[in-house]
Amino acid sequence: QQQEQSIVNAIEESELSTLDEFDRNMTAHMQQMWEDSQRRLFEELGQYQGADMQFANAVESAGIATSPLAGGSGAFDLTDSQAHGRVTQPRVERYAQVVRKLNDARVAAARPQVDVLAGLEKATLDSSSELKSKQIGQVWKLLAHYTSPKESRNIAAGACAYLEETFVEHVDRIVAQYPHDANVGGIPSTNRKIRGYLNVQFGRLGRVPAFLEMFNDEAIWAHMYTLYRCGFKQELLKYALDMEDIITDSDPGFVAHLKGFCDQAAAIRSDIPVTAASLEDPYKAALYKVLGRGNVSKKAAAEVVQTTEDYLWSSLAVVRDAEQIAAATGHPRNTLESLQALMLKYGPGHFDPNGNNPLLYFRVLLLCGLFENAVDFLLQNDRFQIEAVHIAIALAFYGLLNIPSAETMPSSFGSYLVAADNSGGRAMLDFSRMVIHYARALPETATDDAVNYLLLLTLSTQGTCDAGQHSLCQQAIERILYERSDYARYLGDIQSDGTRKR
Repeated sequence: QQQEQSIVNAIEESELSTLDEFDRNMTAHMQQMWEDSQRRLFEELGQYQGADMQFANAVESAGIATSPLAGGSGAFDLTDSQAHGRVTQPRVERYAQVVRKLNDARVAAARPQVDVLAGLEKATLDSSSELKSKQIGQVWKLLAHYTSPKESRNIAAGACAYLEETFVEHVDRIVAQYPHDANVGGIPSTNRKIRGYLNVQFGRLGRVPAFLEMFNDEAIWAHMYTLYRCGFKQELLKYALDMEDIITDSDPGFVAHLKGFCDQAAAIRSDIPVTAASLEDPYKAALYKVLGRGNVSKKAAAEVVQTTEDYLWSSLAVVRDAEQIAAATGHPRNTLESLQALMLKYGPGHFDPNGNNPLLYFRVLLLCGLFENAVDFLLQNDRFQIEAVHIAIALAFYGLLNIPSAETMPSSFGSYLVAADNSGGRAMLDFSRMVIHYARALPETATDDAVNYLLLLTLSTQGTCDAGQHSLCQQAIERILYERSDYARYLGDIQSDGTRKR
């Protein structure tokens, strides 16, 4: 197979002529690395750390043994706690299949055409009985928005698109669940669905709140906000144009502002005075805020923006359209970095005070583009460690993960999260150490899979030539084959008659 041949080619540079010679050289190599690690302790006191020592640090921090006594597999426990004996969790093999296919595609082409997210999503869905969580399966849909041609590399746009998509699903679900209250008829249009959804929402309150601006029993601003919350921008504009005469009584310039906003006009300016009286309708306030129509306080829209998803969508929408909103309001641009800093400051306790839903804060971090923090946070939860590793693999494959190079490999042995001065303050994830720990945690019977995971050490350098990462990958493969005495299959063996078997 192409993949197996690639593995052999990667190792053959350091292949030993005989098994005895391999053992002697490996022992000497391990002793040398142990001495290097001792020397590193003194050099870390302030002396210059050369390139060879940086690589030694990378190997040691990654979990590759630097002394004959080293071993272990990091913090990963892949055994099934419900089974008798040390039985590997079934989903480990499902994810391993995806990694094998990924490496096959990497061998076949420099720019592999493989839908990694679809494969990982299927593995997660097939493991639903083990995971007992629907939320984790949603992650792959979110990542798909970050990698789509339309929203690729635009975190705020991708996150908003995902939150709008899931909100549409929520609206459809509510309308279908309460057909009598929704009263949308046979094949409902978009506007009839929105109207039906609001009927259910207000029906739960027992009445339409008196502070909403109404026309012919229709909450106009609530309707427009919900359209925009669903991502139906053009439907919102059409609705506003149809209702222009009514809307003008409340805000004469709103429709013109909306049209310019939807058309991405460069010179929208909104100097209208915003008062508590003019924004008594919280849906109006919420819509003004995301459209840059005046300076709206958070309190004014509090009754509408109640869930974490609503809050994040509102915050990300003003980041996505920051240029237009800044031009309209005259205020500084809202930045993704400021939102990220706020979410990190809040911490998990703000969103999940009782600790019952660890995936909530994970999704918050992921939605804000804090990928490294998100993976590191999920790795701390034993239940979802396997998923965390493969989310990191997907992010690395699509170039969305900030990974230290072999030359700048951190020397910390604790968290996989590493702060880096040379990356603009953005955290990095020690991807190499995480992958090596995971590969070493795989059972002895899954050496092929372990090698496949170790080949991912060069994933972030796909299409480039990073000698440090390639060297680290080679050393990691050598080490795990030596530990498991399974090198004969890859390196060949010496027969009793002295001939070599490949």
